[in-house]
Amino acid sequence: MSRKKLAAALRSTSIDDDGSYDAQSDRFGNLLDGRPSTADELAKACLDAALTQRLRKRIRRGDTFTLIIKAPGADWIAPLAEAARRLVTDAEIFTDGGGSKTAKRPHTAGADIAEALSEGRCAIGVSQEPERFLPATLLTVADAHLTVAPPDGAVLRRVFHILRGRRLRGPIPPGAADGLSFSEIVAAFRPDVGAVQLLENLASFAAAKARAGAAEDTPSLEELPGYDGPAREWALSLVADVAAWRAKKLPWRAIAASIVLSGPPGTGKTLLARAIARTLDVPIVSTSCGAWFTTRDGNLGDVIQAAQADFDAARAQRPTLLFIDELDGIPDRRNLSSRGRDWWQPIVNFVLTLLDGATTPREGIIVIGATNHPESLDRALIRPGRFDRIIPLAAPDAAALGRVLRYHLDAQLADADLEAVARLAPGSTPADAAGWAKAATSRARAAGRALEIDDLVAVVAPEDDRSPEDLRIAAIHEAGHVVAHLAAGREVTQVSLITRGESGGRTVAHAPTIAPRRRDIDDIALAMLAGRAAEQELFGEASAGAVGDLAQATRLLAEARARQGLGDSLLHRGEPIETLLASDRALRAAVERDLVRIYDRALDLIRERRDAVLVIADRLQERRCLTGAEAETALLRPNGP
Repeated sequence: MSRKKLAAALRSTSIDDDGSYDAQSDRFGNLLDGRPSTADELAKACLDAALTQRLRKRIRRGDTFTLIIKAPGADWIAPLAEAARRLVTDAEIFTDGGGSKTAKRPHTAGADIAEALSEGRCAIGVSQEPERFLPATLLTVADAHLTVAPPDGAVLRRVFHILRGRRLRGPIPPGAADGLSFSEIVAAFRPDVGAVQLLENLASFAAAKARAGAAEDTPSLEELPGYDGPAREWALSLVADVAAWRAKKLPWRAIAASIVLSGPPGTGKTLLARAIARTLDVPIVSTSCGAWFTTRDGNLGDVIQAAQADFDAARAQRPTLLFIDELDGIPDRRNLSSRGRDWWQPIVNFVLTLLDGATTPREGIIVIGATNHPESLDRALIRPGRFDRIIPLAAPDAAALGRVLRYHLDAQLADADLEAVARLAPGSTPADAAGWAKAATSRARAAGRALEIDDLVAVVAPEDDRSPEDLRIAAIHEAGHVVAHLAAGREVTQVSLITRGESGGRTVAHAPTIAPRRRDIDDIALAMLAGRAAEQELFGEASAGAVGDLAQATRLLAEARARQGLGDSLLHRGEPIETLLASDRALRAAVERDLVRIYDRALDLIRERRDAVLVIADRLQERRCLTGAEAETALLRPNGP
């Protein structure tokens, strides 16, 4: 193959499958056919723009000095190091962007710095976070610090002129390359691209990044239904604070800009983050701990580099929102074995360091983590400067779920009582409601007609194919829960026989206190066990349908003893409850005694209120779903409508 054909082949493959630009291929291809390298010229021009007159004089005189170069991002480090090496030919160059496999150890780096300076050579360090990643010795003895900025209009004109041999005429929008990585800017200078196409490339790349992570149909916070309580309050406060920051009326350090959203799957953690980004009109960088671990080979260096890349992307696009899903994928170090700690400790420490950098000294980065298991988070994650607090997202009530349905149905079924439909599925999530709207609309479309309320009801509460015997068991079971809650003075909001996954029914009640005493916890556990007790009392035996109730009651009582000081010990134990129960025989035996004692109380209650259980069960089988008020009315008027 001729040199010319080889160069053409290299250029044709310099755009990777993911759309990124391979600067090394660009450099090699350009060298073969005599053209200047885009990567080299861009790095050289940006470094030159950052040089002070004093430093230029020292370079021309051949002085010995130490220099720290702060890069705009991790992918700028190598090209800037190469530019520095060409600028100062006899220099010891140190580079580290975090997670480097080749960065020198501190004692080795210190010796190399001392040797270089003693020989009259310069020492130069390049990193996007010099104070974090470069050798401490180099930081201490540094004579000068440079901060290299993304290319402005003047730099873009200079690079274009060198590469194309002609001037770039016309206005260049301010910040045309802001928020783009080094490889993305290089990609905008594709071979044979003219001035107009270059600016169009930069604009389209920036627009694509701004749209990343937030679909066009993502609602704003004002449009977003179903989010009431602390999460919405925090989000609205954040929007107001960011507006004040943009107006230079509030420093970034005064903004609570980092939280963890916790809640079961489908409660809308990702959607809320996207809605915040859309409301603020900022790009969102969406990632997850799982994505870090599946990058390349998943070894330690790859995981660290993947995490670093996401944080760098957020910094490059400021103001921006960084969303980290599956945050519990970072393990709690208290629960690691000695063998596992050797592998995990560097990763956990590195992520903590990244969070410190993203939230404390940096402006313009909002960090939202998400988890289904907040109890599994490492304690070091949740503190000011990293994640300020955990905000739970619970399943919405029927009224809020009705509003979610209304949003997704838009103008369809304009006069329908969607709250009544939502009451058919207590405990459902915003994701469930979105699925109902889509499925009901599809059902009507397949029938060749407009959407009807029956389509929606058929999706939310499909016909029950359980046997009469199984339905009766489920009705008695849920009635037992209702009677126990009412006996303890708790408000029952809804009870349903409609199946959801593995669940054959659901009772929703609210506890009257957020600081329960031991007797309150026992009463809650009694209500959990009352469904099984009702089965045993009325049928002579219990079914296996109480597995979820037993799990919840076991966890509740174990936490009371092991964490809340409501047992025989005041010691708080932070290990996961499952781990404690598996390893602590004494705790396991104590919780078993509690379960047996409280279950006996539940049986006594059901015997005393057997008639009430039967009334609720009968009405529930007739209606499939009752509000709390309807359940209480049924007890007062057992023969009423």
